[in-house]
Amino acid sequence: MRAGMQHPRLGRIAILFAAVFPHGVVIADEEREEHAIKILEYYCFDCHDSATKKGELSLEDALAKEHFDGTLVFENLLAGKMPPADKEQPTAEEKQAVLNWLGKRREEASPKSFRRISRHEFVHSLNDLLGTSVDLASEIPEDRGTNDFDSNRKIKLSREMLNSYFSVADKMLDAAFPEDGFPAEQQWVTSKIRDSHESYRIYHRPYKEGTLFSWTRANNGNSYSFFIDNFDPPVAGWYELTFDAAKVGKIANELSLQVHAGKYYYADDRPQPQRLVGVISVGDREVRSQTIRAFLRPGENVSVHCYSQHNFRNRNPQEGIYIKQMKARGPLLDSWPPTSYKMVFDGMPLRSGSRETLEDGGFQTNLQRIGGKVMVSSFQEGMEKEKMQDESNLTFWHTRFSPKVAKPPHFVVFENPSGAEIEGLSFAIWTGGNGNGLVKSYEIYFSADGKSWGEKVMSGGLDVRLANEQPIIFPSETTSRFIKFLVTDSVQLDNKSIASVGKLDVITEIAEPVAISRVAVVSRSEEHLKRVIRRFAERAFSSVLSDEDLAPYFDVALTGFKEGDFVQAAKLGMKAVLCSPRFLLIPGEYSNSSYAMAAELARSLWLSVPDEELLTLAASNGLSGEVVRGEIARMLAEERSERMIRSFSDQWLNLRGLNKVTPSLKLYPLFDDLMNHYLPIETRRYLQHLIQENMSAGHLIDSDFTFLNQRLARHYGIPGVVGQEMRKVSLPAESPRGGLMTMASVLQVTTDGFDTSPILRGAWISKNIVGTPLSPPPESVPALEPQHDHAETLKEQIEQHKNSKACYACHKSIDPYGFALENFDAVGEWRETYKIKQAHRGTFQYRPEGYFKMGGSVDASGEINGDEFRNIFGLKKVLLADERKIAYNFAKKFFEYANGHEPGLVQRLYFWEFVGRKPENIRLKTLVTEVLEYSLSESK
Repeated sequence: MRAGMQHPRLGRIAILFAAVFPHGVVIADEEREEHAIKILEYYCFDCHDSATKKGELSLEDALAKEHFDGTLVFENLLAGKMPPADKEQPTAEEKQAVLNWLGKRREEASPKSFRRISRHEFVHSLNDLLGTSVDLASEIPEDRGTNDFDSNRKIKLSREMLNSYFSVADKMLDAAFPEDGFPAEQQWVTSKIRDSHESYRIYHRPYKEGTLFSWTRANNGNSYSFFIDNFDPPVAGWYELTFDAAKVGKIANELSLQVHAGKYYYADDRPQPQRLVGVISVGDREVRSQTIRAFLRPGENVSVHCYSQHNFRNRNPQEGIYIKQMKARGPLLDSWPPTSYKMVFDGMPLRSGSRETLEDGGFQTNLQRIGGKVMVSSFQEGMEKEKMQDESNLTFWHTRFSPKVAKPPHFVVFENPSGAEIEGLSFAIWTGGNGNGLVKSYEIYFSADGKSWGEKVMSGGLDVRLANEQPIIFPSETTSRFIKFLVTDSVQLDNKSIASVGKLDVITEIAEPVAISRVAVVSRSEEHLKRVIRRFAERAFSSVLSDEDLAPYFDVALTGFKEGDFVQAAKLGMKAVLCSPRFLLIPGEYSNSSYAMAAELARSLWLSVPDEELLTLAASNGLSGEVVRGEIARMLAEERSERMIRSFSDQWLNLRGLNKVTPSLKLYPLFDDLMNHYLPIETRRYLQHLIQENMSAGHLIDSDFTFLNQRLARHYGIPGVVGQEMRKVSLPAESPRGGLMTMASVLQVTTDGFDTSPILRGAWISKNIVGTPLSPPPESVPALEPQHDHAETLKEQIEQHKNSKACYACHKSIDPYGFALENFDAVGEWRETYKIKQAHRGTFQYRPEGYFKMGGSVDASGEINGDEFRNIFGLKKVLLADERKIAYNFAKKFFEYANGHEPGLVQRLYFWEFVGRKPENIRLKTLVTEVLEYSLSESK
């Protein structure tokens, strides 16, 4: 207490109670402010006046400003962090008076009353409105920026984003109602693998009716995939991929068949981006069919990466995954006519024939497709002309060399009986041998009768080192009946004139006939069209609309109806709805408060528009009280709530940053893209379980279970988990896992992929779990780079960093959290000692043992607010001692996610009181429900 100051308690109790209970004595704002400031002076100015300024905070200077953001003071006072435990404490009434005053001051800085719809909300809403399942969110620019949530009301609707919304709306409307109709469903069956570089080809081999694969990675550490041949998706859409596969060998665990989609590449020097579309767990030694669904686009190829820790780079493998064949089917529709028509044009007269399904006709070369034939000068038995027309570089045509070598000239002649326009020839060498006979140069001739060849059309050379296809383009297209490929030079290891070709085919444009099935609305009624637009707009806007409200959309649709058919006219009206400010900016205009609630609930829990049940309740203005709570429970139980779980967890916990962290292959060589795929799934499944089962907030800190599969369990050192299916797993009593902090997703995203940082991890816990407000670090203070090979420990390095008073104020509150996690490396594995990266010789070559040596021991001890701990087990006990604080922070985060702005101080005070009211109020489903109910009541 300052000398000479009168104690504010005496004589003020009645006034303070009046400030707390406004229904009693009414006091003026000026008097309320005076009392609050005197309380702050009494308890806080010893450390935080302009002279002392502890922690670089001067309340004396701050309070003198016209606009004072009291959030930091509010949170520290609310959580009991300030005044410190060894200082005199304010009474509950005094504390409440200051909190109320700070909350009242902050009310003036209210957030914007509206925001733009996020890209994920836009795409999910369109899918639910149109009855489609197309994910085009990646075609809209990332819109979160540096904000915690993409729902933030500060984010502006830019011109670039607006244009991308319009473009995506067009694509999704076209997917739902294609003007040219729906292409027929096709089926493919293939057992062929496209050729790959010789340094990788050795890790698979022909086996029975298909191929046996071992596991390999490219020399740069990337996953190397082998591409499936003879399947090219003709149009964008959903495809069913069925693999007939089995495990071969004595490997005990199940093997992972990773399925990717992307552009084909031959070697890892020019890799093309591949996206993981599914994982199949292979454990049976008998061939079994397993199916995944994938959205594929023209130009993409399917590839496989067969993983097991036990058969890395086994040449000519004897164990691994045997793929007999892949069957593909698509593009798939959910029904016929499609749901899009039945939903949007419900009650309208539809006309649709049957949808065709085309069987796989087997592989055909371009020459075969134009009805052509091939002839050769000679052939060796087993290496006939058909071998260069079977789409494999491993088989080939070879001129005769036994029992007698065929004399030159050596040539291939193509017959073109239909007079197709031929642009050139596609050539490829054969691979896997000694190179004898590979063609080095050639000449091209044309003929009308196959006898008189006339003058040479062109000549050229071929690269015998290049296994990729090499196009030979003619000076101009030809319709000649005969085309000769004459070998003029070849590799001759034994000085004998021979020639060999892996692939040779004609290059020609072939118009593939595509069977189309159409759906039409059999109506020319303008009233029918208006009915469709009205129903669609009322669902999109979540409100009852008048003719006046609908006039702009009617006009667009009716104008198109004059020149086009019913469906295309309706698409114009629907696009006008989807691109209108009323749809893109929220909250919109609603015909009653229940419609507003329905829209808010659907957006928060489903990232979408209300369903029929919500709209029916809203129509009678029946959303209130128990009905609202019942609807929240129903919506959380539906599959669509997984969208909220993914969106909220990925942003709150920053899991979207996982792909930006690339773990060092020198330090963590066994980390791969399969791990990256499963890490966020564990976290989402866990959080979803906590909410749906209404478990306490303490489970965010610790639990005796998590969600794992074989790959994650091995990473965590937990035995007995077989197969890649994610499932709830009980943790051993001695396991440090359990809760969010020790999940590898969180542990990885709080590093740079090389070293761990107690500062980064501590700041993450402070902000996301504990809720301690943090100030940005001073710009003049350099970042700390861990040096695990130096004599001093990491903790000593950080202690030196904290010598600055400006640093110490924050670091004393965040670093201990990070120290407790030091037993977990940058990919979330347990460790007792640090790894020190070592140099490699020459060009980096991936190896499973990595390039590191072991360094100093890990010290995971620390102290927070007087509570000491030795490791993560101790920190969890410290945090669980104040479970109310964890629940309060969760409520704040979910409020910010749902409302697009941080809760104000009055709102924070409400949530703090709510979580302390009774024990069941710290349960997560209860908190989600309360946050949504509170938000809805405020928006009325």
